[in-house]
Amino acid sequence: MTKTYDAAIIGAGTAGLTARAEVARHTDNYVVIDGGTLGTTCARVGCMPSKSLISIAKAYHSRQGLEFLNLENTKAPLPDYAKIMRHVRHLRDRFVAGVERGMQPWRDHLIQKHARFIDPNTLDLGDETVHADKIIIATGSKPVIPESWRKYAKYLMDTDQLFELETLPHSVAVFGLGPVGVELAQALSRIGIDVTCVTRSKAIGGLTDPDIQNYAFQSLSQNMNVRVGSAEIVGENGGRLIVGCGDETWNADRVLAALGRHPALDGLGLENLGVKLDSRGIPLFDENTFQIENLPVFITGDANGLRPLLHEAADEGRIAGYNAMAKEVNCFQKRIYLGITFSEPNIAVIGKSYKSLIQDKTDFVIGESDYEHQGRAIIMGQNEGRVRLYARKTDNLLLGAELIAPHGEHLAHLLAWAIGFGVRAVDILSMPFYHPVLEEGLRSAFRQVADKSTMPKPQFEMLRCQDSVTG
Repeated sequence: MTKTYDAAIIGAGTAGLTARAEVARHTDNYVVIDGGTLGTTCARVGCMPSKSLISIAKAYHSRQGLEFLNLENTKAPLPDYAKIMRHVRHLRDRFVAGVERGMQPWRDHLIQKHARFIDPNTLDLGDETVHADKIIIATGSKPVIPESWRKYAKYLMDTDQLFELETLPHSVAVFGLGPVGVELAQALSRIGIDVTCVTRSKAIGGLTDPDIQNYAFQSLSQNMNVRVGSAEIVGENGGRLIVGCGDETWNADRVLAALGRHPALDGLGLENLGVKLDSRGIPLFDENTFQIENLPVFITGDANGLRPLLHEAADEGRIAGYNAMAKEVNCFQKRIYLGITFSEPNIAVIGKSYKSLIQDKTDFVIGESDYEHQGRAIIMGQNEGRVRLYARKTDNLLLGAELIAPHGEHLAHLLAWAIGFGVRAVDILSMPFYHPVLEEGLRSAFRQVADKSTMPKPQFEMLRCQDSVTG
């Protein structure tokens, strides 16, 4: 049996859902196909449960900062891990339920089966086939687990499995310190878990600036054991794993594999599209239209491996949905890059990274500031952090930034908006900076950028009145 549609969307995650919403604006003859668990990666295993655990860890950890008040019971006993995990799952289920409620009005368009390409217009669903004028691939991603580790599966957790634990182990080895690895390692450590981390390099949380990398590494190393090198699982010993890095080995109850995620494309039959696949098995596609070569097929969200972030997946899904329905495929400009790691201090990469500017041979200047001596940060007891701003040398146009800073998630948004609006350092310096606020910590960095630019710097940061009287 074959059913024919104007469009078929494979995957009901964030990218697939926004693609569906756009397609539905143009036709009611569409289908969404997903054979996995519904609820999106963000709500079920990503952003939301991880932030729930981070919030609990922050609350527990903050009690230690009250010791100087001589409060009784400041050094709290270890928390109830089972209760923590129940709370995390309770919030997780609430967010997932919200996603599922949003699907109810169009549920009759959903087929919960696995799809495989027969050709660029035809999908095999096992007991039926689907023919569609346009097909959107939005299958998401899955955690990376080295094949050699799978024999230790009973000790291994990936980021999809962690939140299903009824309780938490006493010791965890965290392999990988990308954004998710950093967040979870610090959260587990803060609630009393014995955590040891292994990272291949100091590029923690996606940072590329060596100065910020070193600062972040030293910051995290103050409260966690962090090793740089290749992570290894050596064997078992009395119900625990023997893990190692370099010449060092130690025992751990469990391993959290936070080695990143890769596009979930296995079994999709992409070889039947007749196009070249890259080393990751991703078909070649246009990064601004998401069309695979000249086929009626688009690939979007985590499935294309470009920017595995929720807001990016939502944008890409909408673009793919629009182009699938359009008479002509349109090119869209991406938003300014914004990547945030919810550690404490927050880590963020905004706009052009240090690495990309070096690779592109951009002539740029750097302005920096630290939060160790910043007034508001000292008052808050969070005086730790550093910011590096990158601006074009000729006119101090802001290009990007990398930072580790208290409440850096908010500073990062301000910087991303400034870059998006094409703002120069001198323009920002003409804006107000209240006292005492964390934003003040950026001002010295902007002043350095303005000083280093070859464009003449105004005598005053304040703008002159247009009708100013001279004499």
